[in-house]
Amino acid sequence: MKTPRHSLFGRSAAAAALSVGLLASTIAGPAAAHTQGPPVPADYVALGDSYAAGFGAGFYANVCGQSPLGLPALLDEQRKIELTYNATCSGAKAATNPTDAVPDVPEQLAGLVFNGLIGAETDLVTVSAGGNDLDFGGVVGACATQVLEICQMVIDGRTIQAQTSLAAALDDLYGELRTAAPNATIVVTGYPHLFSPKSGSEVLLSTEAQQLFNDGTDALNAVIKHTAEANGLQYVDVVKRFTGHGIGTRDPWITYTGFTAIDDLHPNAKGYESGYFKAIRSAVNLNTLWR
Repeated sequence: MKTPRHSLFGRSAAAAALSVGLLASTIAGPAAAHTQGPPVPADYVALGDSYAAGFGAGFYANVCGQSPLGLPALLDEQRKIELTYNATCSGAKAATNPTDAVPDVPEQLAGLVFNGLIGAETDLVTVSAGGNDLDFGGVVGACATQVLEICQMVIDGRTIQAQTSLAAALDDLYGELRTAAPNATIVVTGYPHLFSPKSGSEVLLSTEAQQLFNDGTDALNAVIKHTAEANGLQYVDVVKRFTGHGIGTRDPWITYTGFTAIDDLHPNAKGYESGYFKAIRSAVNLNTLWR
């Protein structure tokens, strides 16, 4: 795996200060611009939440949960792609919350722009956002501990939130991202199904609750897809890749230890490699990014 030229390593109580001040203090300078001569690898920048950072795959490089087995590192291993900055951080939201102790995705982007790490020379951007805004973990908890009717009510409420306030936040974020990287292929990834109800396994949730939760994930993905495409970004679905590999299956691609690990309910290394990476490789012609 190639080493990114820059990497985000910390948190602070003030996300705005982290996204600008910390970035400014931990980098040597803007990423080098492309120069004339032999083709050079595509300039790649990663933004987003825990699913973008590789949380769940293990071997974390920093408190943001960035893993060498996550999507940014897997793309960086490609000969024609160079990860120039990884701004991903677990807990990040699509809408800025000033009380967050991590940089939300708009703040990640602001820090990149402020430091000249994203711009006209950027060739590829990946971003994942939205799940934390809807409190994915809290929804799973409600469906695991409450009757099915309450699970349905919680998911219905989150779906309305996704279609209203989250959609507006994503629209702002994607528009700012397109402005910041006008020439880049910008890939927006959706979220996988955590469960495979057809497997018959009732680990954590009943099969009925599992289906409800997956339906809620589909509703979120539909909002992400519509908003991304409306802003000229490329949406990549990962649900199909994860089919049959949910929690409790014989070959799970989702980490679940009974909540003895902090990275439960995230893709494991196989999920990032065979799920996220292969979905992007199938949907995006990475060879065209090489200058």
